[in-house]
Amino acid sequence: ISNLASATINARLASVGHLLNWLGHRVPDWVTRPQKGRSLPKTLTYREMERLKEAAANSENPFANLVITLFLDTGIRVSELCALDRASVDIDDLSATVREGKGGKDRLVLFTNATVRAIEAYNQIRAMIIQKHTPVDEHRDALILNRMGRRLTPRAVQKLMDTMADEADIPRSKLSPHTLRHNFATDMLNAGADLKTLQELF
Repeated sequence: ISNLASATINARLASVGHLLNWLGHRVPDWVTRPQKGRSLPKTLTYREMERLKEAAANSENPFANLVITLFLDTGIRVSELCALDRASVDIDDLSATVREGKGGKDRLVLFTNATVRAIEAYNQIRAMIIQKHTPVDEHRDALILNRMGRRLTPRAVQKLMDTMADEADIPRSKLSPHTLRHNFATDMLNAGADLKTLQELF
């Protein structure tokens, strides 16, 4: 069976294992399952990226441009983006502190003037949202609020991804916060960042 795909071999070994268990035996320890090959992470092409940025910049969604820009500029996770507070963002220093990210660790992410411009543009919208819907205490400090004055949620971000995919003529299955995170990593490597530095950022 060595000429078969890893998934096929594992499926057949699983069947044999069930049969042996039923007979009161078990698969010998020396039988090892082949490791499944890891596919390369999905990333957007240059043209898809340009269409996405244009769609976000022209979107009627009040937080679309800021969300897309933050993903591409920082490689931040969706949960971390939703948890960002205004006090955690230092525009002058071009950085943001992610509190209790993966593994419960804090870390610093850097961004460019593109994020500064997106934040400044969004702050005008944010002020109008607050005038219309006064946020309760648990949402008041959030960097990004939805139309109802509440902290942004991962589900809302995923719905945004679907909308942006449609408007940018990108398959919905190809656009997600994780995809944009991989685009950020690819851009960093292309810019000369070493793998160890990138792993520390992530």
